[in-house]
Amino acid sequence: MKKKEILTLALAFALTLGMGVAAASYSAQALGRDDTGVGILQQNADENALLQISDAVSNIANENARLRVAWWGNQERNNTTIEVLDEYAALTGAKLTYEYTVWTGYVENLMTQAAGNNLPDLIQISTTDLVDFSRSGQLLDLQSYIDSGVIDTTGISGDALSGGVVDGVLTGFSTGLNTVSVVYNQAVFEEAGVDAPADDWTWSDYLKTVKTIYEATGIPSDIPFLTEARWVLESMVRSYGYEFFSTEGDSDGGLLPWAEDETVIAGLTDVLSDIYDGIQEGFFIDPETQMSWSATEDYYIIQGKSAASFILNNYYTTYCYAFGDELGLAMLPKMDDGTESGMYALPSMYWCISAGCEDPEAAASLINYLINDTDAALTIGMDRGVSLSSEIRSAFFASEDTDVYTKNVFAFVDHVSETVSAVTPPDPENSAEVIEVMKEAYQSMMYGELSVEEGIAQILESSR
Repeated sequence: MKKKEILTLALAFALTLGMGVAAASYSAQALGRDDTGVGILQQNADENALLQISDAVSNIANENARLRVAWWGNQERNNTTIEVLDEYAALTGAKLTYEYTVWTGYVENLMTQAAGNNLPDLIQISTTDLVDFSRSGQLLDLQSYIDSGVIDTTGISGDALSGGVVDGVLTGFSTGLNTVSVVYNQAVFEEAGVDAPADDWTWSDYLKTVKTIYEATGIPSDIPFLTEARWVLESMVRSYGYEFFSTEGDSDGGLLPWAEDETVIAGLTDVLSDIYDGIQEGFFIDPETQMSWSATEDYYIIQGKSAASFILNNYYTTYCYAFGDELGLAMLPKMDDGTESGMYALPSMYWCISAGCEDPEAAASLINYLINDTDAALTIGMDRGVSLSSEIRSAFFASEDTDVYTKNVFAFVDHVSETVSAVTPPDPENSAEVIEVMKEAYQSMMYGELSVEEGIAQILESSR
């Protein structure tokens, strides 16, 4: 069932019965999700705690503001988010109610609340869901709050905000930027006598590198993005100059504008076949083993048993801390016959104001605090992506508390930003279903349950 249909059914159900619906399991590709821990906490700040107003909240210190704030995340995200929101409440006297949970069921719960006209005021929304909630009229245009100065975008480029625009309307304010990367064990590369990856390396270079390392050391590499196929396929497609999704879904290939390009399909077929062959030869990790990992410590790259892995860069510091040393960072390889780099920058997730918010200016002020207050940003770290603000990024570099791993990520994202032309737009409606088919087909290909040709055919058919 398509997500738009789910939202319609939820609305009918709520209007008929006048009651909530239990959230069902929901699977989508979202950054930073975690399926451990759940909690609902209401925190009423003491109105007398208004001691000092920081620069980031001085534009609106409303002691009467009452806001519900919703997000998904693991316990660490919950703790840091509550810490900064508590501080905001103390500074402004605002009354904040926190509604947080794990990713599973989060969107269904929002849909149920939307059906009952009871969405929280400030909502964390994923890149996959922004279009759906925007087009159903659930989110406010944030541009007026930028124009009035409530949300200060000094030091933030217009391109960085473009990823939150739906049908010409800025409904999502990106929490930060993210990108894809290859992380690698520098000592293993050196032991095998292999050079560090160049920015312009190709898939042939990558495959030759990991095979050479395996033959020299016996250490294999991770199957690229085995649990999140979209990220590796998008990089491959972008090497040919295509956007991954059609924003309107009106191309000949449906949601996938590259689906009718024989050169692209042939390139995907060749590389995915080579990866599968690498599994058979042993220089990629067995998919059953890789699929069994859950905790960070399970990953072979952390244990020194993998030479290279593909990750979203907001996980880099976590990986390095678990590994106990710096891991190398490199761009994803481009297709051998590609015309450009396959790298791309994407919004990590968004802060959105619901259409039913009774005090949208106060909600906009809270967004401003979350993106522009230095102390808040340093507390949250890179959990929601690399800050859009040049001032905040400078603060991270200047802070004695910022470790070398974090600085590596900032430097890497800045470097990637020089390569890519713009931030990717939000995923179009119904894209979650296509992304799910990609994941299942890719895994089936790597297990040998589907041929590469059959798997690609399933992906293309799902987009039409």
